[in-house]
Amino acid sequence: MRSINTLLGTAVLGASIALAAPAAHAAAALPQTTAECAKAVAAADKAQADYDAALADYKKQVAAGGHPGTAEQDNLSALENQVNVTASDASRVCPDAKVPSGTVHTGIGSTSEGGNTTEIALGAGLLGVVGAGALVLRRRRAGGQV
Repeated sequence: MRSINTLLGTAVLGASIALAAPAAHAAAALPQTTAECAKAVAAADKAQADYDAALADYKKQVAAGGHPGTAEQDNLSALENQVNVTASDASRVCPDAKVPSGTVHTGIGSTSEGGNTTEIALGAGLLGVVGAGALVLRRRRAGGQV
């Protein structure tokens, strides 16, 4: 019985890794197709780094018992605004970036970009394997208690 548990556990673990790995790989980076896009993304990254550095300094000052003044708060707000502006510009300039734009269109019934029958079949198979494993474990426990 132990070999069945090992087999089912290995199958579930393998299936979960197989389904998670492509998603992690796809989320690595947005493609940059033009020089203008690369420049906009670089500006957005620089603005984000500047904001992160200012926020870290602000938090250090507060942690040390200091009381940041209006100038520090205004600087932080201005840098946050710059991050938002440059990120917006980058998403507008880069044609391959998949970011929301335009008005909300409702009524299509899904948030996915389309149904992939292979992924649906794999998901259903994974659910079946989990169900079968639960049934085997339940029967084993019921058999051992009698």
